[in-house]
Amino acid sequence: MSKENVSQLYKTSRLTMSLTCKVRRTIVFRKGFSMMKLLAGVEQVNDEETKELNNSKTLITNNNNNKSSSDKEVTKPCLRKTTGHVRPKEPADSPIKGEITPEEEEKLRRLLPIEEAPEYLTHNPFILHGYRGYLTTKLCIESIFWWTNETINIWSHIFGWMLFLGLTAYDLCLLNIHAPFGDKVIVALLLVCFQACMILSSIYHTFSCRSERDYWCFLCYDLFGIALSLLAIYMSGVYYAFWCHKELQQFYLITVLLIFVIAMVLQIPSLEVNGNVKLLVFVSWAAYGVLPTLHWGIAMGGMENPIVNMLIPRVLGMYVISGCAFAIYMSKIPERFFPGSVDYIGSSHQWWHALVVLALYYWHNTGMLYVEYRMNHGCPTNLKL
Repeated sequence: MSKENVSQLYKTSRLTMSLTCKVRRTIVFRKGFSMMKLLAGVEQVNDEETKELNNSKTLITNNNNNKSSSDKEVTKPCLRKTTGHVRPKEPADSPIKGEITPEEEEKLRRLLPIEEAPEYLTHNPFILHGYRGYLTTKLCIESIFWWTNETINIWSHIFGWMLFLGLTAYDLCLLNIHAPFGDKVIVALLLVCFQACMILSSIYHTFSCRSERDYWCFLCYDLFGIALSLLAIYMSGVYYAFWCHKELQQFYLITVLLIFVIAMVLQIPSLEVNGNVKLLVFVSWAAYGVLPTLHWGIAMGGMENPIVNMLIPRVLGMYVISGCAFAIYMSKIPERFFPGSVDYIGSSHQWWHALVVLALYYWHNTGMLYVEYRMNHGCPTNLKL
């Protein structure tokens, strides 16, 4: 090999190494910038960035003709990671910020079929139409008044919140005349938790289309609202059932609170707990209510006691309503049998919402019956604890 060839090969190798280092530095910078955008809820690579990196890749390949194929394979994966996994349907700075033109706003108002909707919103494959795309905060609020597949989900719990707000005012005025302070606190906490459940659910369904990050964030709030309502049901039930036996009352209140804390800890995103495990904890929590119910029924003397005879069927009724709601929600009935026919009204999630409101209202009435009975009859003298 002549001196000229050696010199040319040396220069080519130096140029290749220089370009490779430059591109790798660019990739590291791009990946770091992409990670910052991801943390802000944005994940997109500009066409200019992709083109620039592809041009660099081509230049390296042309200068690497005399090198082995293994050297080329080192660079490829880095470029593939940088240019891959782009969400083409998400706006460049989702959630959308800044001013948008009226024309762009009008395009965002268009409802989408399942094929065009953001993938994270299409978790029910039997709902085929009426999806919102990525929306600004303003349009999310405006969409409350659109006719979409989320409209009834939003309004059912807005009306539920209004119902429990009215009951709070009515019950506290009524109890202000007859009941002690402790009863007022329990009733107020019960209804405030029910209201929180309704509000957080409506917020989740309203703003879930801002971005995927917001979807998961508001879903956590929605689950927290459900947990609050369960906590309120248990706390009020245990408080009144063991009103005449403070030690058992404290024991069951502590265990219910402990399960609540565990359920909330499992919701922490960084723990990456499997969704089925989270669901199992909620179901176990609901099933746990059978234990204090049976204990209370036996302690009160069984079905021969008028209060047990009145309230046990209502407790069972609460479980029946809740069980039906959960079964409909999980089985995705009726849309499973009629895909696309109940997209806007009559889907399983809408039935779930209606039954949740019914269950909470039913439990509120059950609690008021117990309060009225206890105020009129006091504590029994034949407790079998």
